[in-house]
Amino acid sequence: MNSHHVLHWFDFICPFCYIAQDRNRILREAAVSVIDLPMQIHPEIGPGGAPAPPRAGPMYDYLVEEARAAGLELNWSPRIPYSRFALAAAQAVRINEPEYQPAFNAAVFDAYFARGQDIEDWTVIAQCAEDVGVEPFAFQYSITSGIADNELRFAEEQARKHHVLATPSWVVKNDQLIAGLRPRAFFIALSRTLSCAHHPDDSSRDR
Repeated sequence: MNSHHVLHWFDFICPFCYIAQDRNRILREAAVSVIDLPMQIHPEIGPGGAPAPPRAGPMYDYLVEEARAAGLELNWSPRIPYSRFALAAAQAVRINEPEYQPAFNAAVFDAYFARGQDIEDWTVIAQCAEDVGVEPFAFQYSITSGIADNELRFAEEQARKHHVLATPSWVVKNDQLIAGLRPRAFFIALSRTLSCAHHPDDSSRDR
């Protein structure tokens, strides 16, 4: 794996992943390539979703503070949706127009965590795709043909090979696994390390 590439696994229903968009932005602003890979973290939640637990206590206070620091609006939904369809859609974008995947993922995260929309609903996902400029026909074909779901299964197989058990998780150079949300300072330091590895000092060539 190239030192300047980072693999990142996420699930749209994971609030830590919602905030992890900020950490990925830090990496990308340092010219580090982040490859977003979906992973259904709660396969026990089937179609129709499940009631959300009470959002109270230190962990939820931490999430609210981290979202605020990242400039992300966070409004808790009373329901946790079945995320597999949305995750397959993210793979459909990655297959056909990968340059739009970060914007599409951000739109889906925003739909659920900021606006409380149902990301099991095709019209919501299709609107997210349209809003960021995804070409609709190839997108829909990838989903309806099963190609996107096959790609989702492959991404999850890759997660298992890298011992990824939770979201968000990152795999960086030398297969180093970073599991769970870390502070912004950690990712700022990581971005500098990876950026330096990608652009070593080659001033000696001019001598």
